Amino acid sequence: MDLQLREKTLLVTAASKGLGLGVARALASEGANVIICSRNEDALKEAVTALGDRGEYVVADVTRVDDIVRLMEHVRETYSVLDGMFVNAGGPPPGPFESLSDHDWQAAFGLTLMSAVRLTREALPLLKAAESPSILYNTSISVKEPIDNLLLSNAIRPAVVGMMRTLSREIGPMGIRVNAVCPGWVRTDRVKQLLAKNPSREGEIVAQIPLGRMGTPDEFGAVCAFLLSPVSSYIHGALLLIDGGLYHGMM
Repeated sequence: MDLQLREKTLLVTAASKGLGLGVARALASEGANVIICSRNEDALKEAVTALGDRGEYVVADVTRVDDIVRLMEHVRETYSVLDGMFVNAGGPPPGPFESLSDHDWQAAFGLTLMSAVRLTREALPLLKAAESPSILYNTSISVKEPIDNLLLSNAIRPAVVGMMRTLSREIGPMGIRVNAVCPGWVRTDRVKQLLAKNPSREGEIVAQIPLGRMGTPDEFGAVCAFLLSPVSSYIHGALLLIDGGLYHGMM
């Protein structure tokens, strides 16, 4: 299927590795111009090689307002338009309630919610200039069902979904689509880090996934590329699970 992304310009944040890089690879394979960002320039240099001549990077920390403004200025100066944006950020640290300080909560709020707010605000003028623009927010299966020891993610990620659903009514009439994805267990460096302290946990997790395995960043990326593309032109305000069937709820 042709996703109609050739020569389109898309931004993928926190994309030097993991889920973000999986999305960037999928978009580049469809012929899109892909801008990726993260805080680590060495990791970005390595990542952008996987995108070929369709990729470029900007060093930017999505928790910093000035970095987001500078990132969007680069897009404006280079392309003058933005056809799509995958809003992504590293997950907040794990821990139970009693282990988390005010600083932990404030940092997680800035990383998970305010990065999405600021990226959206700064990107809107560029998205309005596109023919079929879309925003896709990366959340987690935790917005459907809390994950043990991930209190910060469980508490704050649902706010991103609330923002997305509200935006679907506010900016949908402008022709800008917004959706969100909820990845389950995808084998990324972050997942490996979470499981490192308890290796037996992986077997327990996989046993609960009907497909019998964790996903891969490339599988995740392919779904996101479709949702960002003009081919999914009537999917708007949706929350899609990418979890191998792990979530068993009705809604």
